[in-house]
Amino acid sequence: MLCNITYKNILEKKPVILLDNKNKSGVYKLTNIITNECYIGSSSNLSKRFYRYFSINYLKDKTERYNSRIYTAILNYGYNKFNLEILEYCDKNLLIKKEQYFMDLYKPKYNIALKAGSLLGFKHSEKTKLKLKNRNNKTGHRTILINKKNNHIKEYSSIRAAAKDLNISHTTLLRYINGNKLLKDAYFLFRK
Repeated sequence: MLCNITYKNILEKKPVILLDNKNKSGVYKLTNIITNECYIGSSSNLSKRFYRYFSINYLKDKTERYNSRIYTAILNYGYNKFNLEILEYCDKNLLIKKEQYFMDLYKPKYNIALKAGSLLGFKHSEKTKLKLKNRNNKTGHRTILINKKNNHIKEYSSIRAAAKDLNISHTTLLRYINGNKLLKDAYFLFRK
């Protein structure tokens, strides 16, 4: 359903934006009112997505890690220099198709990927390329596993190696490490 709802001064309208879009999926546009450059995005939970936009720490983290153009622009210009527009509310199954339609229509400058839901056309920044080039591929974060029952210690050269040996995903393993949780009620995990 095309709606074309526009929120100006988005920081001031934060409570209204979050409430209006609770449990809704759709496509949105963020427009820099100084440069007129825009970003097209979609989410199956718009309120949750917008909540993230309002977190300075989240924006800084994503900018540092992924060199996000839209997050960088929001941090540089400030929230008051952006309008948020709900272009269309739609079924979750249509999000990518609708997002691509609006990307083709508006030709957004802040989108890194040229294709909705894909990294096709994405290019790493020079800073990221340098980090990737200089990393030590032989070792990642050394991971230490201690068996609670017998105090046996096993060390891995990377989180992925530990995850593979334990037959779990590396993201699951990271959750246990970062949460200081006991894995399978038997293992303490540490990262060096």
